[in-house]
Amino acid sequence: MRLSIRSKLYLGFSINIVLFLITAAVSTYLSQRNVNLTRFILESEQRMESVQRLNLFARTANDNLARYLIAPIYVEDEFKSSFDSGVQYVSDELVRLSAMIQETEDSSQIKSFEQKWASYIKESDQLIQMKKEGRVEEAREISSRDSFDPIAFSLHSFYVREKADTETYRTTIERNGEIIRFINVMLTTLAVLLSIAVAIVLSSHLTRRIRLLKNSAQAVAGGNLHVSDLSFKGGDELAELADSFNTMKESLRSVIDSNHFLYHLSLLDGLTEMPNRRCYDETLVREWELLSPGNRLLALILLDIDYFKDYNDLYGHQAGDACLKRVAGILLEQIRGQGFAARYGGEEFVVLLPDRTLEDAAGIAESLRQAVAGERIPHEGSKTDSFITLSLGVAAMPAVLAASPDNLVKQADLALYQAKSGGRNRTVVYGPGH
Repeated sequence: MRLSIRSKLYLGFSINIVLFLITAAVSTYLSQRNVNLTRFILESEQRMESVQRLNLFARTANDNLARYLIAPIYVEDEFKSSFDSGVQYVSDELVRLSAMIQETEDSSQIKSFEQKWASYIKESDQLIQMKKEGRVEEAREISSRDSFDPIAFSLHSFYVREKADTETYRTTIERNGEIIRFINVMLTTLAVLLSIAVAIVLSSHLTRRIRLLKNSAQAVAGGNLHVSDLSFKGGDELAELADSFNTMKESLRSVIDSNHFLYHLSLLDGLTEMPNRRCYDETLVREWELLSPGNRLLALILLDIDYFKDYNDLYGHQAGDACLKRVAGILLEQIRGQGFAARYGGEEFVVLLPDRTLEDAAGIAESLRQAVAGERIPHEGSKTDSFITLSLGVAAMPAVLAASPDNLVKQADLALYQAKSGGRNRTVVYGPGH
C-alpha cells in the first residue's frame, strides 16, 4: 500500500503518541499507587506513634500511682496530680487513635484496650481510697501485682501488624518505581527507533524537493523575486509548501511596492501635506547633480513667516497650524510648474528653481510675498502689518559637481537674515548689486 508523506508521518507520529500514552498511563497509575501507599505509610506511622504515646502515658500514670502510694503525706498531692494528668493524656490519645482507625479488627482492639484501661482506672481509684483509709501496705501490694502495661494488654498485635504493613507498602513502592523506570526506558527506545526509521524512509523522497525549495528561497533572499514558480506533483505537503512559497514571493513583491509607497509618504510633511525637509534635502542633492554637467543655474528661495511665534501666542497653536497650511497651499499653487517647494522647518519654507537666473528667482520670490499678503490673513501681533507677511532670501549659482550646494543655502539664508534685519515683509537677493 502506497502512503503519502502526510500519511507516513501521521502513522509514525500516531505510534509514537500511542507509546507515549501507554508510558504515561502506566506511570500515572503506578505513581498514583505510590502516592496512596505513601499516604498509608504516613497514616500507619501516625497510628504507631499514637500507640507509643499511649504506652508512655499509661506507664507514666502507673509509675505516678506507685509513687503516690509510697509518698509521704506532704508530697502525695504532687504525684496524685501527675497521675491524673497521665490519665487525661491517655484519654485524649485514645480519642485521636480511634479517629484514625477504620478497620473493624483494629477498632475491636482499641475497644478492648479502652475497657481494660477503664478497669485499671477503677482499680486505681480504689487503691487511692485505700491509702486515704490508712490501708497503705495492702494498696502497695495490689499495685505492684497489677501494674498496667498497654502493649502487653491489647495493643502489641496492633502495633506489630501496623509495622508489617508499613514495610510491605515500602517494598511495593520500590517495585513500582523499578517498573516505571523499565517502561520509560523501553518505550522511549522504541519511539526513538521508530523515528529514525521514518526519517530514513522519508529523507530520500524529500531531499530533492527540499533542495529546490532551498535554492529558490536563497534566490529570493538575495533579492531575485523573478525566480520561476515551483510546481511539485502529488498534492502532498511539499506541494502545498511550494504553493505557499509562490504566494509568499508574490506577497513580497506587494510588500516592496508598499514600501515604495510608504517611502514616498515619508517625504511629505504631515501638517501641510507638502514635501518635507527630508524630501527637500534629497531633491537639492539630486538637482545639483543633474545641473552640474553643464554648470547650469540653480536658484533657491528661503522664506519665513514674520512674527509667527507671536501669532501662535496670540491666536493659539491650532490657528497657527491652519495658517501654515494656508501659506503652504499658496506656495504650492504659485510654484506649480516652475520649481519645487517644501517645508524647511517650523514657519520656514524653501523653493528650488532649476535653470533660473537670480533675477527670475527674485521676481518669483516677490510674487510669493505679494500672494501671501494678498490673502490678508489677520495678524494683530505683527510689527510690520496687521496681516501675515513673508520675509524672503534669494540666491542663485551655477551647479558645480566639485562644490557643495550648501553654499547656495548659506547665501539664501544670509539674504533672509538681511530681510528680517531690514524690517521684514520684504525680499532680499544675495549677490553684487543687490
